[in-house]
Amino acid sequence: MKIFKNLLSTLAIASVILMTSCTTDEDTVGTTQSDVNLEAAGLAKTFPANLADTVAVNPLIVVNFKSTAIPSEVAASELSLKQGTVPVSGTVTFSGTTATFRPVGYLAPDSQFTATIKTNLKDGSSKDHEMEHSWTFRTGNHHHQKAVSVVSVTPLNSATGVAFDIYPTITFSEKMESKMIESVMFNLNKGTTAVEGSLTYSEKTATFIPTSSLEANTLYTGMITINTNNNDGDDEDDDDNYYEDNDGDDNDDGDDNDDDEQSSNTYIWSFTTGGDGVVVDITAPTVLSIDPANNATSIAISSNITAAFSEAMNTSTISTATFTLKQGTTNVAGSVSYSGTTATFNPTGDLTGGLVYTATITTGAKDVAGNAIAVAKTSIFTTLVPNALDLTAPTVLSVVPANSAASIAVNTNITATFSEAMNTSTISTTTFTLKQGTTNVAGSVSYSGTTATFNPTSDLSGGLVYTATITTGANDVAGNAIAVAKIWSFTTLAPVAGDTTAPTVLTVVPVNNAASIAVNTNITAAFSEAMNTSTISTTTFTLKQGTTNVAGSVSYSGTTATFNPTSDLTGGLVYTATITTGAKDAAGNAIAVAKVWSFTTLAPVAAGLSFSTDVMPTLGKCNDCHTHPWTTSTVASTYYTNLVNGGYVNPTNYTSSKIYSKLNSGHPGGSSISTAEINKILDWMKEGSKNN
Repeated sequence: MKIFKNLLSTLAIASVILMTSCTTDEDTVGTTQSDVNLEAAGLAKTFPANLADTVAVNPLIVVNFKSTAIPSEVAASELSLKQGTVPVSGTVTFSGTTATFRPVGYLAPDSQFTATIKTNLKDGSSKDHEMEHSWTFRTGNHHHQKAVSVVSVTPLNSATGVAFDIYPTITFSEKMESKMIESVMFNLNKGTTAVEGSLTYSEKTATFIPTSSLEANTLYTGMITINTNNNDGDDEDDDDNYYEDNDGDDNDDGDDNDDDEQSSNTYIWSFTTGGDGVVVDITAPTVLSIDPANNATSIAISSNITAAFSEAMNTSTISTATFTLKQGTTNVAGSVSYSGTTATFNPTGDLTGGLVYTATITTGAKDVAGNAIAVAKTSIFTTLVPNALDLTAPTVLSVVPANSAASIAVNTNITATFSEAMNTSTISTTTFTLKQGTTNVAGSVSYSGTTATFNPTSDLSGGLVYTATITTGANDVAGNAIAVAKIWSFTTLAPVAGDTTAPTVLTVVPVNNAASIAVNTNITAAFSEAMNTSTISTTTFTLKQGTTNVAGSVSYSGTTATFNPTSDLTGGLVYTATITTGAKDAAGNAIAVAKVWSFTTLAPVAAGLSFSTDVMPTLGKCNDCHTHPWTTSTVASTYYTNLVNGGYVNPTNYTSSKIYSKLNSGHPGGSSISTAEINKILDWMKEGSKNN
C-alpha cells in the first residue's frame, strides 16, 4: 500500500515518470462529475487530478486513456494547458494509451491552470466519438527539487522477446552514493507476484539479479521509487543549494514549508520475455591457453601439445584437421585426443631438437552448440637444442611429500622434480615406484616439463609408512641416468574413528557482498578441517558472472581452497562463488549446505588524469576557501611530494589517503568545489596517485 501511495504522490508532482496503461475501467461507485466526464470521454485518469492543490511548479500533465483505446487514435488527440485564457507553451508526446504535456518552463506558483484534452475516438461502431474534457488544478508556492532521477532502463519499456535470463538495469542521472541508495525502492512483478532477487549498484547503474531466471513469454513490470526527502541522509536544513527558490520573491525560503520536501519520484516500465525457456548459446568458444606457450624455448622433444578451451567442445570437430603441428611448412604426424575441455596433440615420434614448431587450432573447432572459435589460435615454440657433449647425470631436485613427512592425506599424488628434461620413455611405473612395506602400490605415472607424478589407483591407507623410489633407469634426453636411486618415505594421516561431523566453510575472501574488489583477485574458502583434495576442484568450487562460468583453476593447501581465474575479472560486475556439497572432508563427510557468496569488482576508471592539470587547480580552490595543513607550492612535483610526506596522498593505498577519506565521505565545504572536481581527485587516486 505504501508503494501505491508514493506512486500517486509522485504522479501529482511528477519529476520523472514513465507510465504504462495499467489502470482499469472499473469501480465507478461514488464518482464525481469529473469522473463521469472522464468516463464519457473515454479516459481513465488525469494527472494532476481535477481540483488538485499545491501541485509542483514543474509537473507533467498526463492523460491515461482506457485500456481499450487504440494508440493511433490516442495520438490524434490534442492536449493543451492554459493559465486563465493564456495558453502555456509546452510539448505533447504520446506513448501507447498515454498522452503527456511537458511545459517549456516552470509554471507560475500559487496559480490556477486548466488542462484540456480533445479526443476523436471510436465507440466500437466505427462512429466518431468526439469529446472534450477539461480539468483544473492549482500550483503551490514551492520549489523545483534537484533529485536524482532515472535516465534509462533495460530492457526498454514495452520490449518483447526479451531473454528470460536477463538482469534488468536502471541508469540514474548521477553516481549512486550510499545515502542515495537508501532512498531507492525497486520492485519487479509478474502480475501481482513480486520477483525475488537482489539489487546491486555500480557508479550510476543498478542491476537487479533475480534469484532464479525469469519465465519465458511472460509480462513483467518494474517500478523504481526514489524517496526525495533530503537525499543527503540527515535531518537538518540544507544550505548547499539543494533546492532552488522558485516562488518569485527575493527571499531564500528557510521556513521548511516547501510542499515537495516529502515526495518521491517513480519510474514504471514493463517488458515481455520471449523464447521457450531454453537459453540459446551464441557465444564463440575461445582457446584459453596452449602448452607449450607461445615463444617458449628449450621444449623437450618428447612433449605433447595441449590446448585448453573456454567451454566444452564438439569432439567431432577436434581432430588432426583442426589441431595441427608444423615444422616450417611440413605437417608433423600425430594423433589428437580430447578430454574435459582440453585437446592434446601427441606426435607419432619425438620432435627434432633445436627447431621451431607451430601449433594451430583452426576455426573449424566448434563448441557443442555449433559456435566456432572466432580466430585461429597459434603457438610457436622451439625445442631443446641437442647437446652431443652432455655427460652430466640428472638429479632429483625435490619430492612431494617430502622425506619423513607425516599426516599426509590418503589421496595424495607423489611427485619428483628433476634437474633437467628427461626422456619420457624412461619415466614409468618401472622407474618410479611406491611401496607400503614390501608391497607395490598400483598406480600410473605421468611426466610434464621436468616433473614426474605417481598417481595411486586408489587412496592410500591411513596411518601407514610408504616408500617412493626413482631408480637409476630414469634417463635424461641425452641418455644419462641418475647416478643414485632417489628413495624417500612418508606417513599417511591416521584415520579418525567415528568421524561423522560435516565440515563447514569458516571464511571466504572476498567476503559476501564485498564491493570494489580488484579484478585480479583470487577467491578463497577456508574449511573447518582437512578436506579430501580430490573433492576440491572446479566442479565443487565455481565462480560465475551472472549465469556464465568463469574459467579458472582450483588449488588446495592446508584447509584453504583457492580459485584462480584464468584471466582478470571484468570491472564493475557482480560475481558469485559457490562451494557445492560435493566437497568432502578426509573421512568422506560432505558439507551440509552449499556455500554461496557474491562480490562486486572495482569499476574501471578512465586513465590519464594528471596531478598538475586535474588535481592542483581544485586543491587551490580548497585553499582559497579555508586553510589546510598541507604545504602548497606552485611547482607540481614539490606540491605532490608535500602531500605524500604528510599522508594526504598515499600512492600505494589510496583509501588510506587523508584527502580521499575526506572527499569520499562527502565534502563538508558546501559547493566550493563541484562533484565533477571531487570525482577527478578520487579517480586520480584510484589510478595510482601519479606525480604527473
